[in-house]
Amino acid sequence: MFCFNGEKLQIEIFGSSHAEEIGVIMKGFPKEHIDRKKLDEFLQRRRPLYSFSTQRRETDEPIFSAFTNDVLSENVKVTIKNGDIKRGDYDNLYGKPRPSHADYAAYLKDGRLDFSGGGEFSGRMTAPLCTAGGIAKQLLENRGIYVGAYLSVVGKIYGKSYKNGEISLEEITANRDFPSLTNAQEMISEIEKAKEEGDSVGGVVECVVKGMKKGVGGALFDGLESEISQLLFAISGVKGVEFGKGFSIAEERGSQANDAIEIKNGKIHTKTNNSGGINGGISNGEDITLAVAFRPTPSIGIKQSTVDLVKMKNTEIVVSGRHDACFAVRAVPVVEAAVSIALLDKICADEE
Repeated sequence: MFCFNGEKLQIEIFGSSHAEEIGVIMKGFPKEHIDRKKLDEFLQRRRPLYSFSTQRRETDEPIFSAFTNDVLSENVKVTIKNGDIKRGDYDNLYGKPRPSHADYAAYLKDGRLDFSGGGEFSGRMTAPLCTAGGIAKQLLENRGIYVGAYLSVVGKIYGKSYKNGEISLEEITANRDFPSLTNAQEMISEIEKAKEEGDSVGGVVECVVKGMKKGVGGALFDGLESEISQLLFAISGVKGVEFGKGFSIAEERGSQANDAIEIKNGKIHTKTNNSGGINGGISNGEDITLAVAFRPTPSIGIKQSTVDLVKMKNTEIVVSGRHDACFAVRAVPVVEAAVSIALLDKICADEE
């Protein structure tokens, strides 16, 4: 069981990649109505839809308990069955950790030698995370807050960015096909080329929060950025998170980076949004903008050096099985889910 303990919300995720089932227990959510069809549509966005995605096919149908008339209760359990399991794909990897996977780190922690499917470290565990996050996203929308994400980078192929004013919120909202809004074909070609070569490629998912309530969050450990980042780093393959201008702001002077404040039409705004809608860990009323960097999928069909932990000698492996050539593609709704959970937790605490 893996737990997120927020100020108001508690989320417990259970199971593993090749377990009979995975799922989530949600506590502290507002007792409000949930649109099941809308939740199912959200979960479908995480499923593998392309030739370069994993060929593992799961229905991802959530089975609810303590959920009367589609209204959340104080304690809701959701179970998702694992059906398309192929343990044999990993028989040749026993005791041989895959480079840059969690295999060797897991061995150091508990001595495990069976690395089949990635276990609890697998991207499969984002299905229950998306269930809780999809519900949180709906509850935010009930409060006039929209969370949307899109794929902005694949390898060295760049698309346009919302935070740079190059695309609109309407484009993000309407996008339900390939999750990049621009340069989609170039990105697809980059992924397909990597797959043909037995390789993989990384990517960046950008996210925007529109309509965020002002004054939510706090200093130090209570900051919005802190909680959002904690949940984002629970997603497999995340190696970097930035808000607003992020790392590039380090290249600027204060006179360039600062967001000047003004009164416009009787309301206080910032003239720019380099800070990404958050100052001192507290929302300032501007759009929250952030970006999440995903590493290339470690499971690749190219020979790699590793060790045999049973025989304690150097060896080489080729990873077979079913893997995404770019898991950033399917991570777009997962980013929305993680951000939604963090924001709902802070807002529920603020509503007390």
